[in-house]
Amino acid sequence: MEKKYQVVLLILLFILLTFISFLFSPFFDVRDFVFHSRTEFNKNELRSSINKFYGKNLLFLNEDELKNSLLKHDLISSVQVEKSFPSTIHVVIEERKAVAWLKNNDQKLIFSADGIILGEVDLNEELAVPQFENSPYYFSNNKLEFPHYTDDIIKVLNDLGFDFLAKIKKVNYQDDIYKLYLKRGGGVNLGRNNELEEKFAILNSILKNNQDNEIDYINLQVTKHPVIKLK
Repeated sequence: MEKKYQVVLLILLFILLTFISFLFSPFFDVRDFVFHSRTEFNKNELRSSINKFYGKNLLFLNEDELKNSLLKHDLISSVQVEKSFPSTIHVVIEERKAVAWLKNNDQKLIFSADGIILGEVDLNEELAVPQFENSPYYFSNNKLEFPHYTDDIIKVLNDLGFDFLAKIKKVNYQDDIYKLYLKRGGGVNLGRNNELEEKFAILNSILKNNQDNEIDYINLQVTKHPVIKLK
């Protein structure tokens, strides 16, 4: 009987060693990354962040290390990692969106909702985001910091669709009043820093319903009674 048990133990040990050897074999080495995002971006810019993960065992890959490596890129706001066995990693990327620009040292600084500077271009460069004017700001850890009262307007701008955002030329804050200047048309008086989501929703509806008309002035201080003046 002892010989029989020894044979069984040897078989089990052989199976275990074979299984462990298989787990650590090149079969599970990372060979490919597949990126997914809502918008097109240059994936080659991410190569420096993922090169060291090629050839690592997918089973034991440190996902947090990979995420942190990718999040060093300013254009990326969040990352999800999904393993696809035996050797592929799918990376779902949420990119930062440009919400506005401001003038700094004769340059346009393009920034995201969380203050990350996404680009710097000449003043004569045309952009599809509005200028942010008359709001104080300062630089901290290579990002822009604004007063807390701007949080609401920046959040709304971040939530706007690209087409709607491109219609706004300038966002001006003065004497506790927000005013917009349209690229096609005149000014929009938003009033104080309240009900901004509703005001922008009304503005979007007005612009869609007056595509063939030239707008001179819109007053949205009282959301229940918007005023529209056409040229």
